Amino acid sequence: MINNFTSQLLLKTFDGSLTKLKLKPKCKDSKIEFAIKYYDYDGDGSLVKAKVLFHEVVAVDFEINLFDNYIGAELFGFYEIFPVEKKKELVEKIIKNRRDGYLYHGDYDYDADEENDTLNWREPVEELYKIMDKYHLYQQQTQGGIYYILAGGYEVIVKNSHS
Repeated sequence: MINNFTSQLLLKTFDGSLTKLKLKPKCKDSKIEFAIKYYDYDGDGSLVKAKVLFHEVVAVDFEINLFDNYIGAELFGFYEIFPVEKKKELVEKIIKNRRDGYLYHGDYDYDADEENDTLNWREPVEELYKIMDKYHLYQQQTQGGIYYILAGGYEVIVKNSHS
């Protein structure tokens, strides 16, 4: 199968790890902070400790791998994924999971064909889709899993590096 996704490596974090994750939920002002360690392959090969800060976060998804299977982990990088369809796919996955969770735990007379049913209300999503170009889809690959963040932007702050 050919991968047709358009993406760009933003930071080489091969042989790196995500050591801490902080989420600060505040609607569209939500923030996420990754504490990471990686070896500086573009420099002197030293160990770098850094933070990646995401702002204006509108969607987050984690796929955690706690098994001894590192297939795909060789990517070990921080990427941006460009296609709008992938951004929308993440949003739709989260909406579906929320609806499914509600229906699983609640006693609710859900009508999938009724557009005015609370669980079918799409206005906030459609408003987000109108400005989707404002947001970036980031992916962090680690041995422990894959993290997706749909956000307005990010910043890398290098705390220190050691030889």
